[in-house]
Amino acid sequence: MTPTAPTDRIQIAVDGPGPRFLGLSTAERNRRVAHRAEARDAHLTGMLRLPDDIVLTVSLFEHLPPEGTWHVDWHPERPPLAWQGAGAIGLPVPVSVPDGSALDVSTRAARRVSAWRLLRQSGKATDGWMARHIHRRMSRVVSYALLQIGLTAAHAMVVPAAVGLASAWLMAQTSQQTLIAGSLLLWFSSVTGGIDGEMARVSLSDSSHGQQLDTLLYHATRLLCYAGVIAGWWRQGMGLRGAALAFGVALALPATRLLSMHMVRNASGTPHLLVETRPIEFALHDAARSTGSWILRLAAAIFVLFRRESYPLVFVAVSLVTGSRAVFATIVAAAVSLVLLTFLFYARPIEDRMRHRFAS
Repeated sequence: MTPTAPTDRIQIAVDGPGPRFLGLSTAERNRRVAHRAEARDAHLTGMLRLPDDIVLTVSLFEHLPPEGTWHVDWHPERPPLAWQGAGAIGLPVPVSVPDGSALDVSTRAARRVSAWRLLRQSGKATDGWMARHIHRRMSRVVSYALLQIGLTAAHAMVVPAAVGLASAWLMAQTSQQTLIAGSLLLWFSSVTGGIDGEMARVSLSDSSHGQQLDTLLYHATRLLCYAGVIAGWWRQGMGLRGAALAFGVALALPATRLLSMHMVRNASGTPHLLVETRPIEFALHDAARSTGSWILRLAAAIFVLFRRESYPLVFVAVSLVTGSRAVFATIVAAAVSLVLLTFLFYARPIEDRMRHRFAS
């Protein structure tokens, strides 16, 4: 064996590129894993020798001793891996790592099992109940299929964009049937919006640039769907008061998004322009508990109702009752007004709780 995939401090010695797994050769994948392990532990140095039909995870390196020569037991039926820490020469000593620290990809069946194991771990810490138990179950099937045919996370971004465009077009019509179909597509757009992130995480190609692009695409799709609702309302007969409400919300909606991201940036210290605003919801729950404010408790409950993965189903439920686009615009106006009032009176405790979460 020769070290064919060197990193700065951790070397992965393999006997070839290995089979392709989730869009990458095993050698390239393990090289990326080693790079991430280096970023997590600035002191870990050594060489890991393994066959080319094994896929490593970052968690493996958390259990490798920093010094000494070791036989790493990772599978009940496969030979151990050989780990040599910095400057260590001597007889190898057995050490066990938790199940799942390394994955067998030697056969097609083994690759399928390992791929689904990684996909089941591809969710985000900020996922809500619906995202974890409903949306991810559907999106992972699509992610697996796209990865199997050789597509990347960049290709997957087209799916929610196309679904969002179709949703906006249907909402711009005037019938109740098109409103129901548009609302269902808006919900499906929310489901498929997680595909690119899942694919990026399991293929180790996720980046801050990709996250910002995903956030931009999400907000652009939602604004486009709101524009479709307003177009449909105008075609149904809007009136002067309706036009004033629609125009006001059209200004307040992006302003609220920008203000939310500004609060998150201030609390986290991130330099990125586009950030996920889910930390505000967690901070709102914390602030409600610490202050005992019933207003904050109510706001926290409404924030959950209108979170990213939940509010499309609210629209679906409303569309089953009425085909009026004015009702949708009114719901959006009420939600934006609540958010702005909450920020106006409780911005300081919310930002304090966010800083506390980010610091810990």
